[in-house]
Amino acid sequence: MFRLVQKLGFLTLTAVSVAGGVEILTAVPTNAQTSPTESPPVCQGQLPSGFVKCNYEGGDNYIGNFANGRPEGRGVYVYANGDRYEGEFRNGLPNGQGIFIFSDDARIVGVFRDGNITQGTVIFANGDRYVGEFKIVQDVGSGQISSQPDGQGEFIYTNGDRFAGEFFAGQPFGRGTFTREDGTRCQGQFFNEALDGKGTCTFPNGLRYEGEFRGGIPHGPGTLIDTAGRRTPGTFRDGQAIK
Repeated sequence: MFRLVQKLGFLTLTAVSVAGGVEILTAVPTNAQTSPTESPPVCQGQLPSGFVKCNYEGGDNYIGNFANGRPEGRGVYVYANGDRYEGEFRNGLPNGQGIFIFSDDARIVGVFRDGNITQGTVIFANGDRYVGEFKIVQDVGSGQISSQPDGQGEFIYTNGDRFAGEFFAGQPFGRGTFTREDGTRCQGQFFNEALDGKGTCTFPNGLRYEGEFRGGIPHGPGTLIDTAGRRTPGTFRDGQAIK
């Protein structure tokens, strides 16, 4: 069985770490004059408005356009740890088309609003991808604001498997279809990142299954339907009928 829990869990964790990057972005000084407890950036170029290069406390660098002493328009912000954001800024924050590239080569490409991704593609360092919608949410406990997969989306694995459907709060939740590289196709209602749910699975040999599945394979009460249409109800575990 494919390790869907770990992979989709990594999607959610990456969405959270993306928010961490966004927090760093929102902490970028919005003008050349910082608070008394911060060292002002060292900038070259057309200040307070125009094309500049700036070095910030801690080793971050920015190159691009300024307006009234803060990033506005096109620019590149490079973090001391090797991460960087390239794209459009407004009011000192990523707004519009942009790309956030992590030092391990994972990246987020899409549309940003006030430092958060709202629609686009997450490309993981191992080659897995999420393409779809995001929603800016606030954690009930911590109050932290982050972008999470929410709405219609697709998670594509490097091995050829893919899940397409509804996401909610960073994980599959709702109608969707999980397709394996070998042609097996399960569609129905999905409840979590483990791809537990209920619906119908079709197999390359022509057999069909209707019922509950776990991890995208038959698991629980269901019915196996052969190519002649004969139906055999039963209970399944890990894809096998329990005798």
